[in-house]
Amino acid sequence: MVLNRVYMIPHGDEIIDLPNPESRELSTKLADLADKDSSEVLVVLSPHGVNLSKNIAVVNTENFQANTLLRDKYLYFKAKNERSLTENLLRSTGDTTEELRFVTYSGDLSTFPLDFGSSIPLYFFHQRSIVLVGQSRIGDRDKLVNFGKSLFRVAEEYGKKVSIIISADQAHTHSAKGPYGYSPNAEKYEDVVKHCFETGSFDDLYKIDQNIVDTGKPDSFWNLMVMHGILQESGKKMHLDYGYVEVYFGMMLAHSI
Repeated sequence: MVLNRVYMIPHGDEIIDLPNPESRELSTKLADLADKDSSEVLVVLSPHGVNLSKNIAVVNTENFQANTLLRDKYLYFKAKNERSLTENLLRSTGDTTEELRFVTYSGDLSTFPLDFGSSIPLYFFHQRSIVLVGQSRIGDRDKLVNFGKSLFRVAEEYGKKVSIIISADQAHTHSAKGPYGYSPNAEKYEDVVKHCFETGSFDDLYKIDQNIVDTGKPDSFWNLMVMHGILQESGKKMHLDYGYVEVYFGMMLAHSI
């Protein structure tokens, strides 16, 4: 099978709560993309799930369950683990990943809670089995890129159609009204990300000064390094569908073309 699509999807509550025209536009575009997605399996990389210091966590439970309370909506749904794909990924990336289990290996108790970085993007897609990958904020950018290359190869060789969701919000220091204060590096970080979409190459993000990442405070950088590897290995390009700043943090939606 061929990898179906790669998405970069934000996970701010606003894309479901819809407090303003910008959030409504992004949500509408995301819903349209999700409705047209023909994959049988979704691989989700979330920055708000399990975060290990040295490796990337791959969750190997039988089930997943979302219990996410938003301002106006409660997200509750279940999903099965596409276990054969999960275990293929673990076997192929043993130097980078770490298997994570929860309570027990199988049965009803083998149910891992979905974080909001996973449940909010998944809410837009028709229910199907998933693979859940955590985020490691390791400093080795090559390790993240190489994991992305391996993830692409595993998905490409799998017997079902697979789409990959890069769950990511951008810089979180756009405004002093936010919980992390203001930094001019928030705009600098997002300018680099936008430039990468425009040029079709994420080399400039790979080379970005770490201080811009540290002070801009994105949660996207590490997952975008994984996406960089996916794009390098696959030859795919990404199209930026929409982006805006929600008070203090940036949200962008993109898909592979």
